[in-house]
This record gives sequence, structure tokens and C-alpha cells, in this order.
Amino acid sequence: MKKIAIIGAGPIGLYFASLLEKNKIPYTIFEATDKIGGQIVNLYPHKKFLDVEGFMNQEAETFINDLKTKVNLKQINFNEKVIDIVEKEKVTVTTNKNSYEFDYVVIAVGLGMYTPRTMGLEGEDQCKNILYSLNNFDFLYGKRVAIFGGGDSALDWSKELSLHSDNIHLVHRRTEFRGNPDTIKDCKNLKVHLPYVPHKLTRNGDLCTIITIKNVNSEETIDIPVDYVVVNYGCVPISTPFKYEHSGIFLKVNDKYAVSNRVFAIGDCAFYEKKLRRIEPGKKEANAVFAYLAQLAD
Repeated sequence: MKKIAIIGAGPIGLYFASLLEKNKIPYTIFEATDKIGGQIVNLYPHKKFLDVEGFMNQEAETFINDLKTKVNLKQINFNEKVIDIVEKEKVTVTTNKNSYEFDYVVIAVGLGMYTPRTMGLEGEDQCKNILYSLNNFDFLYGKRVAIFGGGDSALDWSKELSLHSDNIHLVHRRTEFRGNPDTIKDCKNLKVHLPYVPHKLTRNGDLCTIITIKNVNSEETIDIPVDYVVVNYGCVPISTPFKYEHSGIFLKVNDKYAVSNRVFAIGDCAFYEKKLRRIEPGKKEANAVFAYLAQLAD
């Protein structure tokens, strides 16, 4: 039986592992952090899927919890970052802890280790009440919160928090949202500022107490007293360290989703013409790689 390494315990890495688990094919997952789920759990656990078969309108966290039941969690090497892949007769995977040999490697690192995009304000990195992800909302109920961003997650957060506080501010740099504006249509307690950008912050020790925003057109400024600031500007993607052909930060794959004879890339880290960076296309890529490897085994 072939032994397969999966790099990344995000949604696509876990899904591919579930295919191997179901067919009793040995595998090891290398995960650079201390938990599974990747960015969708770390940054957007309450984001609802609109295109994942069997999970329509269910939260990302639900999808990951379902996958957890379909893989062997003992086969995940947590806090083990892959730093090199060398392919000869076998594939040597070198991590920050050890070196291993496999028959095949499947890279499913998504956009890699995420680095949240900040507001770029002086003193921002010293404020412990400026958040770049939300795993739950409870501690923000009744608080004064400024939310920066215009995507679906920022709108979802704004709607939820405005149900529990009359001091929620949503700030976006454009006059139109990227997300669905109907999400906040009936949010009477929500204060929306368009088009505004963060201008400066006022600190008291390690807390931001006032966030000042500036109108993009008139340069008018508004001071917003806050207990918390939530920034939803997405992430700064980091290119993979692997020595294969890239297109920007992404790994170029062929029609078999391979970057070489024994190494494949699936999910958001893969690049090909008309690539869609969503969960459902990533699942289809995983299915195709699994079918190809099964064919080789036959």
C-alpha cells in the first residue's frame, strides 16, 4: 500500500484524508499550527457555505467538525511545518522537526500561514483589543465595537452584534459593500460609515480607546469611542517555500493537479486556468487526485 503525505489540515487537506481513511490507505497530515480547519475556522468560523454540497447555508465550523469524524486525528502531526520536499525514487518531506519518506505528497496549504492585513495605524500592534478574527461573539455583546471591512463576514458580524448593542459601527472604505448589503438592511442599531478609512487611534496602555476614521472624499474625521475594534481586511498571502513552478503565490499544476511526478497540489494553493478558490472546486480536485492515485495502484 502506498503511503501518502498531506501538507495542511485545512478543509481540502482533511477532505482528501477522509478519502484515504475510507479506503484504508496510510497517510500522515502535517499541520504547521496547533489546530485543524485552516483559515475558515481561524478567521471565519461562522461564515455560511453557499456552494458546498451537503452543507448549503451551514457554517464553516460545521463542515470542519463533520470532517473531523471522518479522519484519524492521530495521523495529524501538529506544529510541524514542512520546509522542503525532495523527490527521487521516493519523496522526502523535511519539516522543522524531522525528515520522512513517502510515495506521494499532496499539498493542500490553502493560502499558507495567514497574516492578517492590518489597518496600518501607529500603535495598532500594541492594542490587545484590536481583533482580526472572531471565533465567538459573546464577549462583545453590549460593548462598543467598530468593525472595519466590507465583505460578508464583516456584515455578518455587524448584524449579530447590533442585535445585542446599540453602539456598533461598521466602517468601509467604499460606497458599496463587497458582501450582500441585504444582510444589514434591517439593522436599526447599526451605525454605517461610508466611505471612511481608519485614520489614527488613541491608546490607554495596551487598549485602543478611540478609533478615528476619515472620509475618503471630504477628509472629515470622526472619533469613535470603542471597547473593541474588529478588522476584517482579509489576509496577506505568503508564497509556499516549495521549489516548484509558481504563478504568483500559487503552485502551477497540470491536468492531473500535479506539480511533479509524485507531488500534487489541490485547493487554494493550486493554480490553473479558470481556477476558482472555493471549497467545492477544491473537493473536486481532491477527488480527481485520489482517483488518479487509485488508478496507479491498480
